[in-house]
Amino acid sequence: MALTLEIITPDGVVWHGADVEAVVLPASDGEIQVLPGHIPLITMLKEGAVGVLKNGEQEELAIDRGYARIMGDVVSVLTEAAIDVGKIDAEEVERAKEDALKAIEEARKHQSVDESEMERLQSVARFAIAQQLAKAKKKS
Repeated sequence: MALTLEIITPDGVVWHGADVEAVVLPASDGEIQVLPGHIPLITMLKEGAVGVLKNGEQEELAIDRGYARIMGDVVSVLTEAAIDVGKIDAEEVERAKEDALKAIEEARKHQSVDESEMERLQSVARFAIAQQLAKAKKKS
């Protein structure tokens, strides 16, 4: 018995795989491990790393906030953004984070950005930090 994992963003399916042995999710209340036969569950996810064990190999993906649904042996993750940790460019992520944080600070000073733009900037910064943490976790 194995799991099927799908990670979906507004742009479409980012990751899909069958024969997954285990999935570790960054749930809002702490990490949870999902194994075949897990009880049905819907949970909120915080930004962080999703660990995937497949064929004895560990893979890590960084995700933004979202939700996970576990039904039968299917784990569905709905998130704003996701990327394979191996594809993260540390310098690009650092630049994106710094740019977003600067824009947030400027907007707060001048109160010149609408609420939806502020949420977008916060999302960029949050996902950049999640990528950095996921990449650091993979190295350790």
